[in-house]
Amino acid sequence: MEFYHRPVLLDECLNGLAIREDGAYLDGTLGGGGHTQEILSRTRGKVLGIDRDWEALRAAGERLAPFGDRFVPLHGNYANIASLLHEAGYDSMDGMLMDLGVSSYQLDNPERGFSFHTDAPLDMRMDQTAPLTAEIVLNTYSEKELARIISLYGEEKWAVRIAKFIVAARPLHTTMDLVRVIDAAVPAAERRKVSH
Repeated sequence: MEFYHRPVLLDECLNGLAIREDGAYLDGTLGGGGHTQEILSRTRGKVLGIDRDWEALRAAGERLAPFGDRFVPLHGNYANIASLLHEAGYDSMDGMLMDLGVSSYQLDNPERGFSFHTDAPLDMRMDQTAPLTAEIVLNTYSEKELARIISLYGEEKWAVRIAKFIVAARPLHTTMDLVRVIDAAVPAAERRKVSH
């Protein structure tokens, strides 16, 4: 499986950046490196690319190798832009781009545990070197904390009931374990309305 990215609204993004020939730019969500490749192809400048996923950094590094040191990969979270830029020797950028979301590579790769279509370990980490997995969260967090997370980040109206069912079904180890719990917790009529 290839970590690839075909940028959407590419011209609009690059026009919005008002790219300068010798500018320094930040791709805050590098992914497969599609936006970065286009910026580097159109300038003599540099692009610093941030991603939490080492697989994305590796794939983008291979794709962007022809640009040499004009591409600077940075492992981290875009929430820490200031410190990542400082560590790389930059205090400012001429422009920044962020294509927010989860990549299809992560969703389609069963080992990552993001998809509910195949049975896989409950991983769901963007940064696979981080110690906290979905399995740990689901098996150790309190019912109240699980309900808060599911409601806040999943915008799920059945969050309290789902959390209760998760705690009752522990331990959970795979994505299908979680699917079965959610199926039991959410009434069938509600599940038919929307696919999670």
